[in-house]
Amino acid sequence: MTNKKEVAVVQRENTLPMTRPELQEDYATPSADVYETTDAFVIMIDIPGAKKGSINVSMDRGSLVVKAGVEPLHKQDAKLLFSELRGKGYYRAFNIGDGIDRNNVDAQFEHGVLTIKLLKSEELKPREIRIN
Repeated sequence: MTNKKEVAVVQRENTLPMTRPELQEDYATPSADVYETTDAFVIMIDIPGAKKGSINVSMDRGSLVVKAGVEPLHKQDAKLLFSELRGKGYYRAFNIGDGIDRNNVDAQFEHGVLTIKLLKSEELKPREIRIN
């Protein structure tokens, strides 16, 4: 990235934090789409099986982190022989550059999809220059 204002939301190469390798075994990396509108960056994250109350979205310095817990699919009294569907939940992190209005972030959860809208600060929004 040559200019921080070119792209304000970037997926980290490795979405799991290097300082906590234990997360790799317990958390799945959910699929995500990131797109830009005139006034915002929008992140849509697919987290099936999560409930609204189990989702945690946090921003700290240059990071946006999403964690969501899920309940096991199998019955507790059953002996699980093989599992690929879910661990303890989902974890995803994104780099957030300058130009985001950090006081104006909106998150909605519907039908297993978390949508986070990061409004651009005024300096990133397109504007018309009046000619005198």
